[in-house]
Amino acid sequence: MPQQLWEKLRRKGLRGSLRILRERFLYRHWVLLVLERELVTPLPLPPRLVEANWPAVTVTARHLPTLRRYFPAYLPTVTDLLKREGVTGFAHLDREGHAACMVWVSDRDYYDNHLYRCWVRVPHECIYQFAGEVAQPYRARGLPLLVLDRVWAHYRDRGFTRTRALVSCSNPPALTMHTRLGFREIGESVHVYCLFGCLHLSRSERYAGRRLPAPRPRAVIGGAV
Repeated sequence: MPQQLWEKLRRKGLRGSLRILRERFLYRHWVLLVLERELVTPLPLPPRLVEANWPAVTVTARHLPTLRRYFPAYLPTVTDLLKREGVTGFAHLDREGHAACMVWVSDRDYYDNHLYRCWVRVPHECIYQFAGEVAQPYRARGLPLLVLDRVWAHYRDRGFTRTRALVSCSNPPALTMHTRLGFREIGESVHVYCLFGCLHLSRSERYAGRRLPAPRPRAVIGGAV
């Protein structure tokens, strides 16, 4: 049994451990909300968040070594993403040259072959952002604001008008963060089912009402994108 899984089972106790084992080996169901944001809406940056302190890079194969300190588990995924047409990675480095945060974007329909194993349909003039992460030592510093401001400006200059994200209903921190970033619901969700850890099925569903948490003011947004 992988060490990471064993440690998680120890922390969760008997009931939590049984749930983890069921989701890993028998059956798991995700409900993903399709969230959208206009790229023309400004994204205010804290005055202290200066890009000069966090060098910006567009991720290529030569940047793979910068991921080894904080994102070693991402290396196989990033290597695959670099081969995908229409997919671009954006990152900021710390003063030692290690990747401190990153986000990946597709400007066309995207097949997620790493987690949900489903197609994400991307409308005309829209981008799809995914696989965002901030290194643990640099969370709560507003780095998601810095990288997203750069990403959105890049695609806005290319004529794109909107960005989309899929966020799991079982991830309240991510839902709250997207709310603070100005994302809104479009009344669409994606259900993904995983059987025996390998067979994935998905379907889209329309819904009415609100599922996002109500936004609350906050000065700085930290954590994973």
